[in-house]
Amino acid sequence: MSALTDRLDRVAAQTRVVAAASGALRRLRRAGGNVALGLIDQALLSGSAFVQTIVLANVLDIVSFGRFSVAWSFSILIEAVFLRGMFDDGLPATAHRIPRSRWPQLRLGLYLSSLLVSAGLGLLLVVAGLVMVTIGGDAGGLVIATGLAIPAVRLQSMFRRICYLDGRLPRALASSLTYCVVLVASAGLMIVLKLTGAAAAMACIAISAAVAGSLMLCYTRELAWPQARIFRGSLRRLFRNGRWFVATSLTYWIGSIGLIPVCGALIGLDASASLRILLLVFAPLSQFCATMFSVRLPEIAAELRAGRRSTVTAAARENALLLGSIAAAYGAAVMLLGQRILAFVIHGQTYDIGTGSLALMGIAMGLDAVWLGLALPLFATGRPQRFMLSRIAGLVALCCVLPFAAQAWQVMGAVAAMVASSGASVITVVLTNSARKQA
Repeated sequence: MSALTDRLDRVAAQTRVVAAASGALRRLRRAGGNVALGLIDQALLSGSAFVQTIVLANVLDIVSFGRFSVAWSFSILIEAVFLRGMFDDGLPATAHRIPRSRWPQLRLGLYLSSLLVSAGLGLLLVVAGLVMVTIGGDAGGLVIATGLAIPAVRLQSMFRRICYLDGRLPRALASSLTYCVVLVASAGLMIVLKLTGAAAAMACIAISAAVAGSLMLCYTRELAWPQARIFRGSLRRLFRNGRWFVATSLTYWIGSIGLIPVCGALIGLDASASLRILLLVFAPLSQFCATMFSVRLPEIAAELRAGRRSTVTAAARENALLLGSIAAAYGAAVMLLGQRILAFVIHGQTYDIGTGSLALMGIAMGLDAVWLGLALPLFATGRPQRFMLSRIAGLVALCCVLPFAAQAWQVMGAVAAMVASSGASVITVVLTNSARKQA
């Protein structure tokens, strides 16, 4: 009888091991599929931005391209820093605190509130642009187009974020593909009509994002009018943590994309144009890191909700190592081939981009990739205060280095300031995490 019992126990143990292994394999296949779809999704958006920027770099004179780059950087400030920080970054942590049966109300509430805020900001820019046109300003049309682009991009961004939250990445992929098709068609129409300018390029972005975001109308059955209590509670939770997400993202924007207008003020619009090209070269790396982050974030939030904090800590270390290794390989490839590729795709314009600038940008982006991997628990828990100190340290380093380095070495000096900022952020977050563990 004892032998039979032992045999049954062994069989049961083997069954549990097989079931656990099968479950792990299923999760791995599902994660791999999501990562693949996410990479294709981001590749479409990154590829379309790359092609559009290269075309503009060839068609526009360097000052006009610098002016477009400044407008683009401010649109990123509004969308990727303010609006995304308020509505998107804290969404996984907020959504997993309410029953899934109430997610339809959450979805519609997010669409309405984010569109209302973005439309208000866009309207302010449109009015400012009209005033500039009235008084004879050269950039009035570009400001108007930027104001129209902000709510359109917000709609598309919100739709894609909800797709990632729901695990429905094919929908996000369809939205990005629609964006690319409409962008090509609208850009071709603008060229035929001989409207090739910075304002026309921004208008193409607005039209393409509006059409791509309108795909959410195909899934209205998954939306429900939010109850006032649920709506207020969800928005209160998002906004309470959102101010920290905005502050953290703002410090990052200042140290990267925000340098485009700063360089324009310090050393000229041609420097803004060169820095925009440098950031474009490393855009695929940034998009890859963003994809890994977006795919893993809902999973990490769910694991935290289940109380598996050790798993989250291990995942943060693994992602930091993975993203850092990929960034190092990408930076090495850019150092070897970057100038040849730029010489092949850009003709008729001279940009201040040397091997030193490419190498320093690779180091800065690699450090940012490591920081992003370590910051996964920050966004999953909805507690960005823990990592805010690291971004403040980076901002202080940037402010100390940038004025002197930019005047001494122009664009390469600005990129060196980015390296100092990213390095200070990574060192600070590592030190604060170590201190927290010892405590």
